[in-house]
Amino acid sequence: MTIDINELDNAYKRYIESVTNPSLSEKDRRIDLKHMCYWYPYYAGVVEAVANNEKPKIERRTLTEINAQSQLDNEHINNSQILHDLDEAQKTLILYLPKIPADKHVPYRKSTKYLPERYLDTVVDHLRMHWEYLDKY
Repeated sequence: MTIDINELDNAYKRYIESVTNPSLSEKDRRIDLKHMCYWYPYYAGVVEAVANNEKPKIERRTLTEINAQSQLDNEHINNSQILHDLDEAQKTLILYLPKIPADKHVPYRKSTKYLPERYLDTVVDHLRMHWEYLDKY
């Protein structure tokens, strides 16, 4: 089965539209961007490693630990740089996800791995969760 990379591209554009909406408070924007500044490059790094037949660095911490630490670790990064980093991660995902064979598993976290199509769905769902949340504000 071929991955519909357009689904990822559309979801990413929709997320960026929401997180850069001028009506969103700066506090909510920062919290969300600092969170995604961790996760989106993480997804991209895992996908690139798997596509290149390398061992990806897999996250072993709990979601609570990761999300709290992402706020601290990314505090010093300005919004423009985060948006640039997200764009770079998006390019990596679009380039490498279609290169992974449909029957090859892609790790998500320490005990979870998905076939590429399901991994794509997981990333799209994460983006959707964020834009739906942000659009409430």
